Amino acid sequence: MRGTLYGVGVGPGDPELLTQKAVRILREAAVIACPGGKGGPGLAFEIAAQAVPEIREKPLLTLDFPMRAEAQAAHAEAAEVIKGLLWEGRDVAFLTLGDPAVYSTFAYVLPLVRDDGFAVEIVPGVPSFSAAAAALLLPLALGGEDVHILPAGECDLSLPGTLVLMKPGRDLRALKAALKASGRDAWLTVRCGMPEEAVYHGVDSMPDEVPYFSLIIVK
Repeated sequence: MRGTLYGVGVGPGDPELLTQKAVRILREAAVIACPGGKGGPGLAFEIAAQAVPEIREKPLLTLDFPMRAEAQAAHAEAAEVIKGLLWEGRDVAFLTLGDPAVYSTFAYVLPLVRDDGFAVEIVPGVPSFSAAAAALLLPLALGGEDVHILPAGECDLSLPGTLVLMKPGRDLRALKAALKASGRDAWLTVRCGMPEEAVYHGVDSMPDEVPYFSLIIVK
């Protein structure tokens, strides 16, 4: 019997935000897969291991996903390795930060496995913007308001409703200037859900440089 590939969202950083289903799947899966590199299995694994320490004793498949032109080949290679494990009847839990359906590497591997007839299931996780809204005590939407989730580098600040700008660190100075010119209110969260979490309200309070795990909510 073939195994099943599970895309498991581990949330934004706080291990207590893993769902009960995610915890069960991690305990039951034969193999744990996650993005990583030469430095180790990466942040998603460390978050999950705090909630389910026994995954440190399971076989670990660390997948290197370069964020360049080679990414497509890396996705295909990862899918082939995972399919080999599934053929052996082993369930694979693929860890991903936040939710597997939102800007996730797993989303690129999913069709390559599913379209070859293997069983695939997504285990939702708390997305970073939901955790950020909770940290800020800031509802993302009320009534009929729109919510737009956008890469920070491609945002249109004239869009109505709430804007969630993902990964703003690449050119934050320019984005801050645009936000100030727009007259809109904005909140920045850095490493939300992690011990070093920081929040900022208003463009003038925001630093000029932030790490990768950051986002801005605009009202």
